[in-house]
Amino acid sequence: MFEWLRALSPPSRHLTYVAGVLLVLSMAIGVGVTAAVVVGWQSGRVATDSAETSTFETSMLETTGPAKASEDTANEPSEDVTDRVSFVHRAKDENSRGDYTYIGDPSINGNESAIVLASPTPDQEDIGTDSYRHNIGVWYEARAEKWAIFNQDRAAVPAGATFEVEVPQTSASFIHHADLLNTAGNYTYLDNQLTNGEPDAVLSVTLNWNPGSAGGVYNNHPLDTVYDAKLEKWAVLNRDGASMPKGAAFNIAVSAGSN
Repeated sequence: MFEWLRALSPPSRHLTYVAGVLLVLSMAIGVGVTAAVVVGWQSGRVATDSAETSTFETSMLETTGPAKASEDTANEPSEDVTDRVSFVHRAKDENSRGDYTYIGDPSINGNESAIVLASPTPDQEDIGTDSYRHNIGVWYEARAEKWAIFNQDRAAVPAGATFEVEVPQTSASFIHHADLLNTAGNYTYLDNQLTNGEPDAVLSVTLNWNPGSAGGVYNNHPLDTVYDAKLEKWAVLNRDGASMPKGAAFNIAVSAGSN
């Protein structure tokens, strides 16, 4: 190899030397680039794998989050009451304001979509009478985030008055609105799968003054229910014969009766 180089003329040897140096440099650069490409590919793959894992984990979190939220919401009374709740509420100076008394119970606090029913207890000895002589209703006070029982004649609720409160299962309750199409005279007809064609059903009814924070219709009359066999529908009626006001709303709970 060296003898061959010495046989060349000086210019040729110089050119051959330069060419050799360039060849060596090119090979060195090529190896470096190749190594960089390999290292870069491996780093990129690791980064890509990490990104894919991160995306997958994020996706799982995003999926699990709403699912968990739905489960939690399902346990909230506002969405799905699976167990009937009942208790006795006693009006006191601390929980009453004029013609209404706040119901402070965890099952309905902060839950404006709850179906709440209330009725005076048979014995009102603490207020000196055998019966409660006011037609009542319920309403939701958004600022207090509480339901309240009120006297429809706007008389003050006396301290010591007691009321039976029921929060029925969501699947066994609904809100009925009296309107032009379903109301005639002192009747308003219900149209619900829980009551249609069910003459043996047992209905509980309470006026709801502001369902969904809207309405505000009074119906200061004693209520009753009746089944119309011809129409195969139940109706809420004013027992004293007074006309049923349009826009009045009622919380309805339904339970199966015996034949």
